[in-house]
Amino acid sequence: MSRRVAQHLGARRKGAPARTRDGLARKDGPLAPQGRSGVLPLIVLAGAGALAAAGCHTAAQETELFREDFESGLGHWVLPLGQGARLVDSGDPAHGRVLELQTRDRLTVALIDGSEDWDDVRLEGAVLFPEDVHNYLGFVYRYREQGGRTDFGSLYIKGNNSYIRVNPHHDLNVGRTLFEEYRTPLTGAAEVRIGEWKPFALEVVGREAHLYVGDMTRPQITFPYSPTDRGAFGFKPRNPGGAAWVDDLSVRPISAFTYRGPPLPEIDHVSPPMDPAWHVLGPLTSFAPQVEASQFDATAVASAVVTDGGRRESWRPYQPDPRGAVLSGTVTDTQGPRRVAYFSATVETEGARDATLSISTADDLAIWVNGRFLGFVDRSSVAWWDAWLNPDHRGVAEAIRLEPGPNHLLVRVVGGVYASGGFFLRVIPQP
Repeated sequence: MSRRVAQHLGARRKGAPARTRDGLARKDGPLAPQGRSGVLPLIVLAGAGALAAAGCHTAAQETELFREDFESGLGHWVLPLGQGARLVDSGDPAHGRVLELQTRDRLTVALIDGSEDWDDVRLEGAVLFPEDVHNYLGFVYRYREQGGRTDFGSLYIKGNNSYIRVNPHHDLNVGRTLFEEYRTPLTGAAEVRIGEWKPFALEVVGREAHLYVGDMTRPQITFPYSPTDRGAFGFKPRNPGGAAWVDDLSVRPISAFTYRGPPLPEIDHVSPPMDPAWHVLGPLTSFAPQVEASQFDATAVASAVVTDGGRRESWRPYQPDPRGAVLSGTVTDTQGPRRVAYFSATVETEGARDATLSISTADDLAIWVNGRFLGFVDRSSVAWWDAWLNPDHRGVAEAIRLEPGPNHLLVRVVGGVYASGGFFLRVIPQP
């Protein structure tokens, strides 16, 4: 156990102020804006008391890493963006003072100091939404600042509509538009009602997260992705949005998930008949005309080196996620100036044949096929993994001609736009 984590288990200073990343103390109450704008995470610590009362598994035999009831200040919390978190009187003797998270114009982040040292954990606690307005409580895991970027995994509970959505953040940009099929209604024991406390638990093992709401015997969702494999844990409210209250937090280490069943929700991510091999070049501050050469030479393009802002960028292998999503937000900047990237895909065919290029994208794209400029594709509000299968999710479909041997597709991405960061591109051979 690290020294900083061990300190959490000792006596807390009454009314100790939260700290921002600059190390300055802030008094309890509304916090002045600090740092660059971006997405707000607040570290989540779940309360064993509330969950035990609900009959949940609390793994009492394991060492507790952290406990928080918010009666003595925010001394164990770090607020990297310096705003949006304060303690309020709940008016409920069973809860007393609680953490309130709310933003109106900027992102809010609150992290448990030292939680970046944790491995796999179970976080338990309770949430209440005091007003029937647009709101959510975002669970943040594996929050990491590195190389001028901030990335983390995230799931959120929507209070006024009672559902879960997945929302990984790439350089502080929301990624929910690439994962719409994971939206999960909360019903029965999991239903969220305004003004009522609801127990929750978040288990994180590696990059995967399981979220329990209300019913502590079975998770509502299992989500296998985080952009990072190490980092801090926390919460974030909707921006802008109504308040979310959090209380009775507890964190324990785990070695495996409690739930061992099939993924939830159960989604059959069918693979397309052709699976391209992908490479990426970037991020860049501007377009690279030498990469967009009209006379396509695969060898020349593959060996291209682009000098951009004093940096040399060359092609490197890229692996889409298991659904086939090209998560461009893991490459391009949102907060920084390098918002352009190129992705190259190679498809082999034995003979000449017609095919359809199916595209569903949250990015603005330009596309070339075998050196010929095919056109621009504008971003949509949602990028669907099954656009090539489901007429209701149909994106852009373009007829192309595949030549014998390797066929080369070039995709230019312009990122950095809110809720962008990826696309699905499928090559579907015609009979």
